[in-house]
Amino acid sequence: MKKIAYLAMDVHARSCTLGHMDEDGTFIGNRYFATSEQNIIDALKSVRAKNKILTIEEGTLTHWAVQVARPHVIEVIACDPRENALIFKSPNKKDEVDTHRLCRLLRLGELKHVYHTFNDDRAIFKASAQHYLDFRDQLTRLKHKIKAAYRRWGIIDVFSSSIYSPSGRDKYLKKIKHKPIHGQIKRLYYLMDQTERMRKSALHSMKQLGLKYPEIREFEKIPGIATINAHVFDAFIQTPHRFATRSKLWRYCRLSITDRTSDGKQLGYKRLESSGVSELKALSFRAFMAAMRGDNEVKRFYLDSLNRTHDRKHARLNTQRKILSVMFGLWKKGEAYRPELFSGSA
Repeated sequence: MKKIAYLAMDVHARSCTLGHMDEDGTFIGNRYFATSEQNIIDALKSVRAKNKILTIEEGTLTHWAVQVARPHVIEVIACDPRENALIFKSPNKKDEVDTHRLCRLLRLGELKHVYHTFNDDRAIFKASAQHYLDFRDQLTRLKHKIKAAYRRWGIIDVFSSSIYSPSGRDKYLKKIKHKPIHGQIKRLYYLMDQTERMRKSALHSMKQLGLKYPEIREFEKIPGIATINAHVFDAFIQTPHRFATRSKLWRYCRLSITDRTSDGKQLGYKRLESSGVSELKALSFRAFMAAMRGDNEVKRFYLDSLNRTHDRKHARLNTQRKILSVMFGLWKKGEAYRPELFSGSA
């Protein structure tokens, strides 16, 4: 029996492929089976090795597969497929080839991990936040469609928010002369109203799930954060201990700077990181804009940064990073929020 087995599993809705490489780098082969919890367990148990390390590329089924596999291996790694250029850019891409290459990258320690919580409650909370954001985005798209429909038929002045209200929309509908178009816009209004009800229901569910996490109450005390931003940040981050430093958090939130050089020469302009969670970057921007409306510690931090940098964009990004850093720090240390946390260097 070998000491270590490096395993890679390609999981699909109908079938799975499990690749096996031993500690010497010899590829033992693949095993194919229909996708089910018991089949995954049986396949992992069939590998004869004292220590089994498994990797699975991030996808729709990954969270479920990771939870199924964890009790039967010493470590399971969900990896980022975008980082595995050897696999997804290969002209010869097949499941059996992919698992071989994944095993090799796993053995060499060349995989970029994607965080998956051990706690189902946290995963459910994140799914609840994503569910709410999906309805929010759908509602926005429907509103854009309604405005576009009016303008297509010559109703240009649709800048007021009353176009969406039950009492105000009748005024705009009367301006539509063609009965079929009138009916089309009414259907869009019906979808909008239904989506708004679902959005409110999803928001209520997210808030109920968030009651068990006391750090959310502290986040809400920060100027500009408010209830929804606090819940979304907590749901997506899941635990502050997944990030060793603030800079890694900034990168996850698309607020770190990329700097690409070769032979001492700059490759393109410095810019913000493109990988990560765009919703968290947007969250920090919304919090910044909301905080700028009043006199508070966040605005004072921004003005201090602006005084030092003489660059509004630089000062704004500094403030967005500071907001996230304060949330990250008080959560990691289990502290209560204090305005003095924004009195540090800008």
